[in-house]
Amino acid sequence: MITVKLKNYTEEEYSQWDAFVRNSANGTFMQERNFLNYHPAGRFNDCSLLVYDSHDKLLAVIPAAQQRAGEKTVFSSYPGASHGGIVIHRKFKTNNAMTLIPLLIKHCQDNGFKQIEIKLVPRIYHCRNCDELDFALRYYGFYASSTELATALHLLDDTRSAAGENAQRNIRKAAKLGVYIKESQEFKEYWDILSNNLQARHQAHPTHTLEEIYVLKDRYPQGIKLFAAYYEEKIIGGVLIFLLNNRVINCFYIAHDEKYQQLRPLNLLFYELINWGRKKGYHYLDWGISTENKGKYVNKGLFRFKEGFGGRGVLRETYRYDLN
Repeated sequence: MITVKLKNYTEEEYSQWDAFVRNSANGTFMQERNFLNYHPAGRFNDCSLLVYDSHDKLLAVIPAAQQRAGEKTVFSSYPGASHGGIVIHRKFKTNNAMTLIPLLIKHCQDNGFKQIEIKLVPRIYHCRNCDELDFALRYYGFYASSTELATALHLLDDTRSAAGENAQRNIRKAAKLGVYIKESQEFKEYWDILSNNLQARHQAHPTHTLEEIYVLKDRYPQGIKLFAAYYEEKIIGGVLIFLLNNRVINCFYIAHDEKYQQLRPLNLLFYELINWGRKKGYHYLDWGISTENKGKYVNKGLFRFKEGFGGRGVLRETYRYDLN
C-alpha cells in the first residue's frame, strides 16, 4: 500500500527543498526558497508543505501561502510566483498522486481552510511527463477556476523559417536602420522605458520594483538576463528573461521606447534571442500570457505578434477545490 505524509515547511528544510526542486520532474527556480524568500518577511503567510513516503524519502514539495477570498481562507499556490503547483520527484508515480491529493484535502480541512487553489507549472517546463497530477486533482473534485493562454516557440524546430513574412520584413528593416542587440546591464535605463510604457498603456506599474530585480539578479546571476535593443548607442527596448530551468527561456518583461516604434526593435530583438536560445540548447521560448483578468480578455494584437514568430498556445491552468 502506498503511503505518504505531509510536513509543514520550516527554514531547516531550506537547502533540502531547493536541491529537490533543482532535480525535480517539473520544477523551476520560482519554486525554490531562494526565490520565494526574496519577499519581505510577513508579506505572505507561508503554509508550504513537504511530502515524504513511508521511508522518509522526499516525494514532492508544495509551495503555498494563506490567502483571503472574501470571508474564505485559501490554501494557495505561492502568490509571489507565476506558478507554484506541486513539484514532484522524477520517479513520482500515479499511485503517489492518487494518495497525495486526498491527504492534501484533509490537511486543509483540518487546518481551517475553506478553499484550495493550485496553479500548475505549464507542461513546457516539465523534464518528465507528470499529468498524473492533473488527473488526480480532477478525479478528487478539483476544477479549473481560471485558464490563461501563453505563447511559446519550440526552439528545437527549424526556427529560421518559423517567422512569418511580416516579422521577417521588420527584422530586416530594424537591422538595416542600424538597430543592434546585446546583453545589457542597463537595468535602470530599461526600467524607465518599461515603467513609462506600462503607465501610458495601462496606468500600471511593473510587478517588481527595480530594487527587487537587483535582489533577484544577485540571487540568480546567470538565471536573470536583460537583452536590449540599441540605436545610436541608446537603449530603446528590451526583454528581461528568467531562465527558470534548463528547458525554457521565460520572457518576463517586454518593452520598447514608443519614440522608436518605427525602427521595429522588438522584432530584431526576438530574432536574436531565438538564435541565442537555440545555440544554448533551450527547448522553448515562453513569451508569457496574452490574456488578462484570469483569461477573460484576449489581447489579439499580442497573440498576433508572438504567433508571427511561430509561437503557439500553452495553457496555464489554476485548479480549485471548495471545502465544506
